Amino acid sequence: MFLINRYMKLYEITSPIKTYIARVKLKNGSTVTATERTESPSYARQIFQHKYGDKNVFNVSELNERVNEIADGTKTLTPQQLQVKSLADQEAKYKKQKEQLQARQGLAKAQAKVREVNKSFN
Repeated sequence: MFLINRYMKLYEITSPIKTYIARVKLKNGSTVTATERTESPSYARQIFQHKYGDKNVFNVSELNERVNEIADGTKTLTPQQLQVKSLADQEAKYKKQKEQLQARQGLAKAQAKVREVNKSFN
């Protein structure tokens, strides 16, 4: 059993808090994605409309819990970590380019040998 604060309202216990996402238009004209945590989509829409204006709220929907888990699992990298990651990505890119170049050179050598063999039969 758990204890309930006697000042809590019934809807606070029965309505789980969910995350809602919406596309909203800012005062400068740009469109961004915003999130709110509340009990229902209608409450979320009201909060978005209060913050951004009635005509500036688009596509309010519930954010899946799985997406929340994925977002919680991501971390922000420091500039040094980003630099290391960038260098590692470049290394992988160059390694792939090297393999492709070696494959093309091998193919060119094989094609040259085939031409030589074909000339000897003619």
